[in-house]
Amino acid sequence: MWAATVAVVGALTALIAWSCWQRWQLLAGSPFPLGVDGYFYPIELRSLLAHGELQYPASPLAFYLLAPFAAITDPITGAKLGAAVIGAAIAVPAYGAGARLGGCRGAGLIAAVLATTSVGSAYLTIEFVKNSVGLTVALTALWLVLRAIDRPTRLAIAAATAGLAAAYATHKMAAALVLVVAIPAVLTAATAHRAGGARRVGIVIVGLAAIAIAVVAIGWVFPRRVLSVGDAQLIRGLWSQTPHWTAPALVSPAGELAIGHDALLGLALGLVALSAQRVRRLATRPAVRARVTAATRVAAGAWNPVARRFRRAAAHAPRGAAAGDPAVAGAAATRPADDAPDAAAAAPAIVPAPLAITAAGWPIVVLAIAIGLPFLAVTDRQGLGFRLRLAAFVPAALTAAIVARDLLGRCARRDRVLAALAVVLAVARQPGDRLDGEVVTHPALVTAAQALNGQVPPGATLIVPERHIAFLVAWYTGAPVALRPEGVPRAHRFRLLPLHFIGAATPLDHQLMAARAEPSVPPPIGVHPRHPNGLVLVAEPTWDWILAQLPAADRAYFAAWPTI
Repeated sequence: MWAATVAVVGALTALIAWSCWQRWQLLAGSPFPLGVDGYFYPIELRSLLAHGELQYPASPLAFYLLAPFAAITDPITGAKLGAAVIGAAIAVPAYGAGARLGGCRGAGLIAAVLATTSVGSAYLTIEFVKNSVGLTVALTALWLVLRAIDRPTRLAIAAATAGLAAAYATHKMAAALVLVVAIPAVLTAATAHRAGGARRVGIVIVGLAAIAIAVVAIGWVFPRRVLSVGDAQLIRGLWSQTPHWTAPALVSPAGELAIGHDALLGLALGLVALSAQRVRRLATRPAVRARVTAATRVAAGAWNPVARRFRRAAAHAPRGAAAGDPAVAGAAATRPADDAPDAAAAAPAIVPAPLAITAAGWPIVVLAIAIGLPFLAVTDRQGLGFRLRLAAFVPAALTAAIVARDLLGRCARRDRVLAALAVVLAVARQPGDRLDGEVVTHPALVTAAQALNGQVPPGATLIVPERHIAFLVAWYTGAPVALRPEGVPRAHRFRLLPLHFIGAATPLDHQLMAARAEPSVPPPIGVHPRHPNGLVLVAEPTWDWILAQLPAADRAYFAAWPTI
């Protein structure tokens, strides 16, 4: 046992180090932050280190986890380094949860490799760091919950509760993922034993009700920081009437982005898990069991290993042992097969997973299938469907552990077989030197943002139509920024227009040039080093004058202030 433990620890250490190095190579390709919200994380870390609080409201724990890396380097480097380390560290909780769901170390290794080497995981490390950290914390919380269900000591229950709180404080998706899987598992565990079952169920229900009240109350007070009731409205935009049959892919304004095959893999594995469950249900029925046994003996013969395998599953599975269980494969019977040459060559004993593990497996399998469906809305970069498609590697990895138990539950060397497969997957699945859809900050844009220093009047708020540029400008100027003009007094509004918002040789482009010669309004200030309208600062009276000069269609479009 100690040798197996050492081997697993060594394998996970090597996997994390390798993945961390690869992620760092992607992040270090630019001296500037990467991603749509790239500058958001350094801004939050700078504020946290300097003032002890976040500049913008957000789930706080992710930034406290990144803060040590920023403290020993700087906010930009620290955000990148922390993202690489914590993103790669997902291998540990993925192994723990996968081993619990799959019933063996090999299944845990498969889950760890799939989660760590995923292109989606690498993409999150670059584009959505808080989401990446949140999934690592979420899998850790799920692992602690499964351990507490297996051995419900006070320490284990306290650790699981702390893990749930950590997921709740890290990211909204992380909190939702843990709750969806943990609540059915905890309720099932409470009813698993008849002795004291009613009292145990009552305690669990009261505890869950107290947690629900606390979650709703905190979410009502801090709706932008933690999971709240208002986030349920995101479900309305989860599905699209136009299917994207190129799954797994994301769709952005620039086109379709291939992010690996995590969604398709999860869909396939989920269907395999459901099919294996259906076969086991049929195999446990007495009439079907007798017919299958006779048919396999006649049709395939006693020498056929496939027939022997199916016959053993049908003959030895206790009635109802696996009913309703997508996470448990095989039977509880431990006697050797009748055609094994000796007891040592017989398949290993399989202890049925607790019903709570079964209850945890169902939402994971369903989630893996749902994320892989082509009707998932994946066109909105800030939408729930887009984020779920990126996080497809999590349910896919855990479903792989479930399927490993389904298919290799009676294999005498299942851990070795799965470990070998994990090594092959680790070598074959690499994110590459660059990811599709990776948002890179152009040096000229950084120069333009730095040129705004001294140009922004005191007390002014910059209205910026794109998140990426808004956070970039906030980092270099320290000025307040907003995506929407509503809520900002007119006297304090200054529009900041990038070229892709203006459009080259458009009526807006021409009117910005004309406004520079109009004496009745403050002239627009261009700060981009390559184009006079590459990044333009426009006072609100000047913006009103420009809108009045535009054609009616353009005037209505820009007056609505479309944002990205």
